[in-house]
Amino acid sequence: MDLILFMGHHKVGSSALQMFLARNWLPLARAGILYPAVEPQGMAANLGAAVRAAGRGQGAVTAARTGARRAPLRLNEREPHNALAFRMMHDDTGRHIPPWHPKLPHSNQMFRAIRTQVEALSPRAVVLCSEVFANFGADHPALLARLAGALPGARRVRILCTLRRPDTYLVSWHSQRLKFGHNVPALRVDALDTYWKGIHFDYRRMLEPWFEAFPDASFDIRDYAEVLSAGGSVADFATRAGLELPEGLEEVRSANPSVHPALMEVARRANAELEEAPARRLREHLIQAGEKLTGHGAREIEMFGPDNRARLAERFAPIDAWLGEKTGRKGFFPDLVKVGETAPVAELEAGRAALDALRRSRELRALPPDAREFVSTLALD
Repeated sequence: MDLILFMGHHKVGSSALQMFLARNWLPLARAGILYPAVEPQGMAANLGAAVRAAGRGQGAVTAARTGARRAPLRLNEREPHNALAFRMMHDDTGRHIPPWHPKLPHSNQMFRAIRTQVEALSPRAVVLCSEVFANFGADHPALLARLAGALPGARRVRILCTLRRPDTYLVSWHSQRLKFGHNVPALRVDALDTYWKGIHFDYRRMLEPWFEAFPDASFDIRDYAEVLSAGGSVADFATRAGLELPEGLEEVRSANPSVHPALMEVARRANAELEEAPARRLREHLIQAGEKLTGHGAREIEMFGPDNRARLAERFAPIDAWLGEKTGRKGFFPDLVKVGETAPVAELEAGRAALDALRRSRELRALPPDAREFVSTLALD
């Protein structure tokens, strides 16, 4: 049995990959590839899928092949190993478990559930997939030993990690934090100072403990640009994991939309100045409207400014060199020079144009009065 461990990073298509693995749990399990549940919701969902498929016959497994309407998956069902990772951190240090992963058993019980499924199904490969695992090395190193000993019967361990160039990653991650309602400074001001020492910038600090905890594992560390060229996280995973997937699997779309860079300042100010409920409604609208409100592509908008980009490039250079050493090449990101290059459209310029479009949109009338008032009076300068 092989253990395939996808450990992140964040914002590299992990949500789509988890959705793919969850939606196709049954045909994958039949092919000897186990994406194990870890708590009652996931167990019940997988059992239900098996019973329904048995009732329809062996050939009818996915909605794509049966035409059946698929119910939305709850996060414990779709992202079971995020639930596992959050619970492990909670059991280690008391770290908060997000409310979207409710009623989780102790992590000891979760690991027991995984081992029990392995004993019952005898898979040729077990896939554990969670971007939240990326937190372990820097902040919870003891958890790596627990993860390494989770399946003592594993013949081979393969660890997959995808990394984005730091400037594009930080924009995407900052947007994700805004989506979650965080009150954060702007990247063009001093937000970078909150990232230097953490996993969202220091990839060496994130990864080095993994090499120490898994000395016999094979590591596959890839640039996100390569993943996109390969067709996205799902197509890339099938190749990197070395697994022969069955035919007819259900396809999935991107599963984790964020706030467009042109609208990030609107969302940031809303998080800081509005009550939680109207701010949330406005964020949801900004995420849904997205491209309709801006004439600029995400890469055209400058989120840092030249001085911050210079700091970013200088501080990341030794991290890139270390990544290059670990992957057998001279530097990891071939386009690292772009970290220091400014995009053509300033964030606030793009933001003002998007804000004007937002004010003209008919959908604005559906927002709460506080959100509409905020949009009508907001000044971006």
